[in-house]
Amino acid sequence: MGKFQRSNVTARATGSSKSTLTYTANDLLQQANQAVDRFEFELAHQFVMRALSMEPQNLNALEVAGSIEVELELFIEAKEHFLECVKIQPSAGYSKFMYLGQMSEQLEAISYFQKGVQLMMGERSKMPIDLTKGSDYLALSSKISSALCSMTDIYLTDCCFEPNAESQCETYLAQALQIEPITPEVYQTLASVRLSQQRVDDAKVALAQGLALWLGSDATEEDGPTPDYEARLALVKLLLETAMYDEAFTVLNGLIEENDQVPDTLYLFGWANYIAADEVEEGAPNAEEEKKEQLENAREALNACIKLWHVAESTDEPMLQHAQELLGTIGQIIGPEVEQPEDPEGGEIEYEDEEDEEMN
Repeated sequence: MGKFQRSNVTARATGSSKSTLTYTANDLLQQANQAVDRFEFELAHQFVMRALSMEPQNLNALEVAGSIEVELELFIEAKEHFLECVKIQPSAGYSKFMYLGQMSEQLEAISYFQKGVQLMMGERSKMPIDLTKGSDYLALSSKISSALCSMTDIYLTDCCFEPNAESQCETYLAQALQIEPITPEVYQTLASVRLSQQRVDDAKVALAQGLALWLGSDATEEDGPTPDYEARLALVKLLLETAMYDEAFTVLNGLIEENDQVPDTLYLFGWANYIAADEVEEGAPNAEEEKKEQLENAREALNACIKLWHVAESTDEPMLQHAQELLGTIGQIIGPEVEQPEDPEGGEIEYEDEEDEEMN
């Protein structure tokens, strides 16, 4: 009996118990992927890091670790793992290059995106052409197009002073339109480039083309896939810059319906209403009432934006400053905001309309 007990103690001390030895790196990776499917990223990270402690050069584990660390905003660690993947497999697997492009800056980012696009193009060339909605061919085409748009954005912003910046933008956009001409992102990026060239009318055409792809050009046309939230926020800014106000409100209303707790969205909604009020034609029927209503809508949205800005601990100081400036101007035009009295339970008192009072 004593010998049996000493054997167990030794096993626990050395970590060589049977239960420990039954788990392989692949078993742990499977557990990590299952945790990712449940959005339990911290737990997934524990599993994958345990797998890497067993097999430090496991390519699959390194890529999974990097993707999980991106979700956890551990970007330094993620980049290290993806760079290790590149060392092990430098000429295959485009995903790691896409991640590295997103986490890098300027020409370094361009170089990673270029490698990723090269690999994707090679993979696409081996696939049968399938234009069926949802096909793997179209999905990969969309990824290539998105990468080309990202490269265009870099030359449009961080690398705008490079001598070949404008020509590179045109080249990448032409390739993106050829590869995937039905993606709204391409036309949105094209509009940004045309605005930088002060070709406002061309920018409007591009924005209209992009909108038609996911909103449909008429009531009978099937809508396309909706761009993600951040892409639509960027779209609103372009629509306001090109004075496409009706379209801007269409996109903004959808964003607010989807999530009305985003400071950036409320800021843009307030700004759009402020601009719309300024655009009201003087002397038109009900012009004063319409202008006042727009400014009141703007004030309500901007007040909500500032509250959420503090709650979310945002760092976008220029947005906060502009929202405050707009509120000050609105107050000068229509007067200070009248605070509604609150009922004893903390809510606002609701007043009955005169028509309701007459009916009672």
